[in-house]
Amino acid sequence: MKIAVFDPCSGIAGNMILGALIDNGLSVEELVKGLQGLALPGWKIVAGKVNQGGLSATHVEVMIPHEDVHRHLSDIRKVIEGSSLDPWVKTSSLKVFSRLAEAEAAVHGISIEEVHFHEVGAMDAIIDVVGSCLGLFLMGVQAVYSSSVAVGSGTVKCAHGILPVPAPATARLLMGVPVIPTQEPSELTTPTGAAILTALVESWGGIPVYTGVSSGMGAGSREGKTRANVLRLIIGSTEEKNMVEDSSACLKIEAVIDDLDPRIWPVLNANILEAGALDCYARNCLGKKGRPAMELVVHLPEASRKSVLSVVFAQSSTLGVRISEVERVVLQREFRQISTKYGDVAVKLGYYNNKLVSAEPEFEECVRLAETAGVPVKIVLQLARGAAANLFM
Repeated sequence: MKIAVFDPCSGIAGNMILGALIDNGLSVEELVKGLQGLALPGWKIVAGKVNQGGLSATHVEVMIPHEDVHRHLSDIRKVIEGSSLDPWVKTSSLKVFSRLAEAEAAVHGISIEEVHFHEVGAMDAIIDVVGSCLGLFLMGVQAVYSSSVAVGSGTVKCAHGILPVPAPATARLLMGVPVIPTQEPSELTTPTGAAILTALVESWGGIPVYTGVSSGMGAGSREGKTRANVLRLIIGSTEEKNMVEDSSACLKIEAVIDDLDPRIWPVLNANILEAGALDCYARNCLGKKGRPAMELVVHLPEASRKSVLSVVFAQSSTLGVRISEVERVVLQREFRQISTKYGDVAVKLGYYNNKLVSAEPEFEECVRLAETAGVPVKIVLQLARGAAANLFM
């Protein structure tokens, strides 16, 4: 299995990902040919070798015509869904933009569909996102990993004025992700780069044993003052036995709570997950005074300990928690597209001992297809599950 291992020690941006892929051998001609399936006229990709901080890297610039439009998520969805791209590329690209919309919505206190994309909705950002997903697909990458992300320091000028680094949307996107503090006085990680990375990465730091196939660097647009402004990407190959399951330790937080307003629990659950938890749930129990209570249980990586505890103590009524370390086994997963009469649906596959043991359609995609077709979601879900069952044969 081919994997991609990103090293964003100098940050990450969409054009840096494209540059790193091309530096690893991705054909510019093949990339452009695939992107021509998008209904976006007049753009051009210019790629060339540069030297950043004494390191050879590939710099990519997406040349676009002047635009006066600011797109919403629905506009971008129409462009991607109406293209001739592979279903996996469409699904992955839409996942990136959905994460961007969720982050912007949270920052501005509006709904996802109200988000008015500025820089990240421009044509070059769409090419960056879709091109990154397409490039990984063309290179046969089946899983993406990354080390910690550098974000820079200082301020950045954007459509909303002067903002601190990392920009609010970037900070939101990187919740639960290990971040490297740096003194580099610039924005090293952009919202687009953070969205692509967090949408595609399966594990932060838990990189499996692999054999390097190629290594390349994508250059940023500015010369770094304290470090070379480059993104390293290694394409590796793993033996199947290394990808059967991911067995690692994680933390478990537990707390018995008997005095929290029941209406708060859904909000608390969502905010704990957003803070970087792997899983969060509550179960009925009796408290120490015999009162009916709920036991909060949270599983999280060590890197998210501080952010998750901040949410637990600030938004629940508990005065203390128990923390322990537990072993966690995760099946090797991949996504595959299946077809129904209402459209294509991504199916999440789970493997154990190299055997397919789970195939479940993505429910949100079934909802979207049902709304478009004007039919109950249970019908689309049943059809998708029926098609997914054929994958076991």
